[in-house]
Amino acid sequence: MNLKLRAASSIISLQALSDSSEEDTATFLVKGLVIGQTSVSAFVIDKHGRKITSAPQQIEVFPPFRLLPRKVTLIVGAMMQITSEGGPQPQSNILFSLSHESIASVSSLGHVKGLSVGNMSVTGVVQAVDTETGKLVVVSKDQVDVEVVQLKAIRIRAPITRMKTGTLMPVYVMGLTSSQTPFSFGNALPGLTFHWSVTKRDVLDVHTRHASVQLSAEHNFAMSVFGRSKGRTGLRVVVKTSVPLAGHLQDSALELQDEIQIQVYEKLQLLKPEVQAEEILMSPNSLLKLQTNRDGLGSLSYRVLDCPDRAALVQVDDEGHLTSGSLTGTASLQISSQETFGVNQTIIVAVKVVTVSYLRLSTSPVVYTSNRETVSAIPLGAVLTFSVHFHDSTGETLHSHNSALSFSTNRDDLVQVGKGSSNGTLTVRTVNVGLTLLGVWDSEQAGLADFLALPVQHAIHPAEAQRLVVGDVVCFSAQFVNQEGVSGVWSSSSSALLEIDPRTGAAVARDRGTVSVYYEIPGQLRTYREVKLITSTSGKTMKILWSKSVMSPVVFVQTNKNQPMFLNCKHAEL
Repeated sequence: MNLKLRAASSIISLQALSDSSEEDTATFLVKGLVIGQTSVSAFVIDKHGRKITSAPQQIEVFPPFRLLPRKVTLIVGAMMQITSEGGPQPQSNILFSLSHESIASVSSLGHVKGLSVGNMSVTGVVQAVDTETGKLVVVSKDQVDVEVVQLKAIRIRAPITRMKTGTLMPVYVMGLTSSQTPFSFGNALPGLTFHWSVTKRDVLDVHTRHASVQLSAEHNFAMSVFGRSKGRTGLRVVVKTSVPLAGHLQDSALELQDEIQIQVYEKLQLLKPEVQAEEILMSPNSLLKLQTNRDGLGSLSYRVLDCPDRAALVQVDDEGHLTSGSLTGTASLQISSQETFGVNQTIIVAVKVVTVSYLRLSTSPVVYTSNRETVSAIPLGAVLTFSVHFHDSTGETLHSHNSALSFSTNRDDLVQVGKGSSNGTLTVRTVNVGLTLLGVWDSEQAGLADFLALPVQHAIHPAEAQRLVVGDVVCFSAQFVNQEGVSGVWSSSSSALLEIDPRTGAAVARDRGTVSVYYEIPGQLRTYREVKLITSTSGKTMKILWSKSVMSPVVFVQTNKNQPMFLNCKHAEL
């Protein structure tokens, strides 16, 4: 049969196979070459020389459908979301199934929760409607392995055990194997608690990971340690379970513990003469643009002074681009500035090319509270910037690196994480209340990793105000202020439903519906809370709600909606 197939574009290739046993059938092998959409149509020349063409058939070439992560390790009671990449677009819902429903459960969102110890697999299937039959057909599927365990022992993951005074290092809890990361147990319910201590308090400081957020013990699987003064101290962690029968720990143990020794030593300094020794720290194969206070004012020149293999170690061009090679070592860099008024200035700095020993996450901006107390969770609606710092084997921070960062969360429905505006930063936007675990690592060196807990809670109180009856009066409050201690501004998404005083947070429910209450500190925080307003069916009188931070409010409310509202919420003295 002289039947031919033709593609509308070159994103696929067509190869005719041997003739079918049926006279009116032709078989072709279609291979996807480039991701995209095209169409194919068949045509044949009849015995009268006329060309007969079929209706075009749509074809999509898509990247392979893959479930991520490829292997999930959980303790009993912990949860991890399985996500996907590739597959046809736009992608319909993924249907998940389990090989053993007694070991783990899975939701329609891919949330896998450990139920009992064992190994199993989760299969994800992408379906589409066949345009000819109208039936659902499987377009693609993939499978990942799930291991549910109990913690038999724990260990403190510390990248170095000798650090200089004044340096920071992240530490976090791991299980016995490398697959038992904080993702495996950090959100287990009913929950584990993590208690850290040191044997000598004046040597090492231990504190939680977020700026101005003091996480509770159940979220402290990762901490920061600061070298305070020279000496040797033990760093200890005790992991406790509040419900032994929950099965988090093996043999129904009540707690697990680990301890390591950390040496803190003084940085080498010149005392006579008392001068600062300057150095630049770079990782191999990295680039750093040098900048001085004489840029654009004097004539600058850069030169690497004679040293063995200096070309392979570091190079610098006339524009101040300092490049490190694949070797590690130390070189001297001379920077000269020829001034227009006839003076030449020269400085010489050491350039050290060192391997990266660990990375560390830091958060910004700092949030301030009216009572100067730390909060235990990130306020809903906050946008945080996470900066990734790279350190050498002494704890010093590198000035340049060539690491390719990857990041992941244990679920994607509570926070939105993306790459920041500058290299080495992440932006985290909180969109729902709950706990998310964040992991960041070097794509080429899996051992360079850091983990954080991101608990998100409402910042607007009282909690009872999320459901109001028309006529109710509320004194909304939030403890966050700006750096000068000035409170933010209150607003409502609909003043016709909920009228609110922008200064005090005093509000009255005017009509039924759903409204959002916003509290904003310009340039720092914009948090919100959804409020549902209903009409009373019981004939109850107006009630007044306020949080503990507000004294008994003085209230006078106009019953006419066209009149302004008079309401004074006097906050308690702090």
